[in-house]
Amino acid sequence: MNLLGYAAGEIVRGEGRGAPMGYPTANIAAEDESRIPEDGVYFGWFSLADGDPPRGSLHPGTWLPALVSVGENPTFDGRERTVEAYLIDFDEDLYGANAIAELTHLVRKQEQFNSIDELIVAMNGDKASARTLMSQYPTRPQEP
Repeated sequence: MNLLGYAAGEIVRGEGRGAPMGYPTANIAAEDESRIPEDGVYFGWFSLADGDPPRGSLHPGTWLPALVSVGENPTFDGRERTVEAYLIDFDEDLYGANAIAELTHLVRKQEQFNSIDELIVAMNGDKASARTLMSQYPTRPQEP
């Protein structure tokens, strides 16, 4: 597996902007920022950490496809670097869980948009790119 970066930590509350736009995210309070790649939107895989209790239908060791945004959210004048995972086709409460995100493909660099509508158009494109990658990698690739 070509791993570009990695984030692990507790799922915490974010600004709450993703769900109203149709993209609820799990905000990871990363424990080791040295493993997080440069700012951008990545495709990868998301799971609960070993030993964490199941959350709804998600169990530790079950890997779900995800889009992960890394950066300061410049469209919203963000000042803190965040790691936000949008789990494709999954929307259950994960607050307080410990999670892992493995980032395998850069979808695009982070950019500032002039409006939320422009951002949503880009996010829809990101999701289409993720679905293409999901057709190529229907499950998380195993280590060689």
